[in-house]
Amino acid sequence: MTRLGRSTWWAVAAVAVAGLLLSLVAVLSGDDPPAVEQVRGEASVSAAGPRDAAPSTAGPPSRGAVGRSDASLESAAARRTPTPVRVRVPGIGLDAAVQPVGVGAGRQMRLPADPRVLGWYRFGPAPGGDGSVVLAGHVDSRRFGVGPLAALQTIGVGDRVEVVTGPGSVRAYRVDSIERFSRQALPEDVFARTGPERLRLVTCTGPFVPDAGGYQQNLVVTAVPA
Repeated sequence: MTRLGRSTWWAVAAVAVAGLLLSLVAVLSGDDPPAVEQVRGEASVSAAGPRDAAPSTAGPPSRGAVGRSDASLESAAARRTPTPVRVRVPGIGLDAAVQPVGVGAGRQMRLPADPRVLGWYRFGPAPGGDGSVVLAGHVDSRRFGVGPLAALQTIGVGDRVEVVTGPGSVRAYRVDSIERFSRQALPEDVFARTGPERLRLVTCTGPFVPDAGGYQQNLVVTAVPA
């Protein structure tokens, strides 16, 4: 992807933010989103427990197993370090807090309601391990306004991404690909638990259609260790 000059970058950013603000105006008469929203796409966990909970990709979940699998994986997830607490993309001014999240209704990844905070899928890999470290969040909301992930629309291949895992502890990544998918067709390998380490940043994008449930696409930025 061609890198943008400073003046061009600001122009693109202004258009992106303006578009997001217009989308907010379109939903001013609607209700706020529920306390927890979801990324479209399976983020399944195995019902078998920690030992058997690492398939090559996030496959179809076992029926009725959400509560049990969440509880059985919690202790294993808590033992893993490091835990992401913040993510930064210096080149586009993105700087946001991160908190652990799990699985919600429909076996989809939960998201913080506040777009200023990203969720880390705690049943998947942590930074430094194999597979996909998934950080996801809302681009905006009526209650909180436009969040830092709005800047993700202007990210470029090669940009540096920093995941803070504690005081003085930062893991660096480099953007490798930028993709957009229908919100109903997020690939399962976004949540892969094996294979090379990569970071996935996921948020909403595309046209905002209130009668069709809001944004129609997911933006997936994949980064590899720098």
